[in-house]
Amino acid sequence: EGRKRLSMTGVTSVDGFSENYLKLTVGSDRVTVNGQGIKITSYNKSNGNLTADGDFAEIKYGVKKQPVMKRLFK
Repeated sequence: EGRKRLSMTGVTSVDGFSENYLKLTVGSDRVTVNGQGIKITSYNKSNGNLTADGDFAEIKYGVKKQPVMKRLFK
């Protein structure tokens, strides 16, 4: 919402956060949100809704990696 507010659904977990980034798991994908002055205003783990305020600059999507042992021994 105008690079000032972030609203997401389907958030499985918040893996890390600071004033400059959010690391989230959405389903089986990893999402990293970068910016400045980021603050989580609400997060409901039961329904997966997350809202954050700040100056957002970048959103990166990636697939969550499997543990090393699972990758080695398929």
